[in-house]
Amino acid sequence: MSGDTARSESSWTVDTLKDHLAALIIETEKRLHEADIAADLRNDQRFVAQQQAIQDALTAQKEATAAALAASEKAVAVAEVNAEKWRASANEWRGAMNDRERSLMPRPEAEAMYKSNAERIDALQSRMDRNEGKSAMGYPALDQAMKEIATLRSQQSEFVGARGGRLSQQQLIAWILGVILALAAIAAYLKKG
Repeated sequence: MSGDTARSESSWTVDTLKDHLAALIIETEKRLHEADIAADLRNDQRFVAQQQAIQDALTAQKEATAAALAASEKAVAVAEVNAEKWRASANEWRGAMNDRERSLMPRPEAEAMYKSNAERIDALQSRMDRNEGKSAMGYPALDQAMKEIATLRSQQSEFVGARGGRLSQQQLIAWILGVILALAAIAAYLKKG
């Protein structure tokens, strides 16, 4: 037996080989089918997880949008309240300024009154200067009128200088009363004389 191999008879036949390969194919198809089922299950699980994640994200976005909307509505409400307060304050200020303007004498009117009173004072002063000797003869009313005129002149200078032509109502009333008293004193003096 040198160099010859022993020939052994195989127990495989075409039918057994066919049965064996058919069994392997069925086994492989079964494993592939199971792998497909497992992959489909994993894909289904991933799909459900993705759907849940998208749903959670949408819910979170809706909540964030609702919170932002509520905050903006609150801010708008606060801004409207503040704007209304500002408008009320502005109206109140405007009314106060209108009242103030109504109570103040306009400059042209004050200047006209000043000029008229200055002319009257000058006329009285010249009349008093002509009657100056008489006051020394015992007319105290005339001396008082002269003092009033001098006071009015100084107030008039202060009125123009310090206030720039504006006089408060109280000062104006005091000034006019002083002029009236001075005129009354002069009239009384002239009636006596």
